Amino acid sequence: MNLREQLRNILPDILPHDPEEAIKGTELIRLVRLRLGDDYSDATLRYHFSILSYDSTSPIAKVDQGQGYYQRVAKPVSATGTGRLLFGGEAEGDVQQARFLRVLTIYERLCLLRSHYPFRLNGRADLILDERGFWDIPDIISAEWDLETGADEVTRFDSGMLDLRRHLGGPEVSLSGVQLKIGLTLDNYMAEFFQALSSTRWTLQSELVIAEPLNDEALVDALRSLGNQFGVGISSLGINSTQLDELPAAKELRAMSAAEFEMVQGKLRIQRITVPAPRLRIDWQALSTLRKKHEAVDALVHWLSVCLERRQPEWK
Repeated sequence: MNLREQLRNILPDILPHDPEEAIKGTELIRLVRLRLGDDYSDATLRYHFSILSYDSTSPIAKVDQGQGYYQRVAKPVSATGTGRLLFGGEAEGDVQQARFLRVLTIYERLCLLRSHYPFRLNGRADLILDERGFWDIPDIISAEWDLETGADEVTRFDSGMLDLRRHLGGPEVSLSGVQLKIGLTLDNYMAEFFQALSSTRWTLQSELVIAEPLNDEALVDALRSLGNQFGVGISSLGINSTQLDELPAAKELRAMSAAEFEMVQGKLRIQRITVPAPRLRIDWQALSTLRKKHEAVDALVHWLSVCLERRQPEWK
């Protein structure tokens, strides 16, 4: 049996599951030697640790920020629909949907903190929510206007900047398409990335936001390469599924005061992998076609029109 196969067999017994408890290379070499003896040099072992950490089928992953290795655990494909029942009688599909709704709402609240106004396309009103997302429309559209706050403390559009944009032929509003995912792995990141790119290609900017922390160096490197190549902004909220399950339901998150939401923010560890590259213009023909296909996109167009008519943004 060659060294690579030997490491595949023994590393699951050595490596911790939690990236925060990652073992540094020197300590991992010492623990491996207890099992394999002194037949291999430090350099050889380090080389194989590095090579295996970029193999999605191997049990070893290297932390992205910092030093050390931890155990890569393959995540099963999530059930959809009613799903199978978990302990306590709750369907797995329902659990996934509840998590996804929380992530949607958390991201909406984060948009508002940046004075960006979100409009949810996935799962809007009576429309079906699909936590897998769509290939032609994103989960959320984030609208950014030039804003000013008057003496009455009401936020309105900056009329001077709005008129200037219009006269110069620029967009009066910047629309970013945002695709949300609970988590990514080395096995599925490419499909999820290109779905996000496809669903946001008609907006001015494309964003892929992952809820769970991105600890795996190989995964982060792969995402960074794709994000920079195609101009997609990629970030992580840094909150794992267990933490999501402990949060109030999405409706309660939405109704929280700013002070209450600060407690939720405290659980986030936002990590920016790449920044989006703005496009020159919205693909109006694609938007017109999607408006006829999706009720949610028609509602988006109506919402934008109402905001412009009232000269005031709103979160619906």
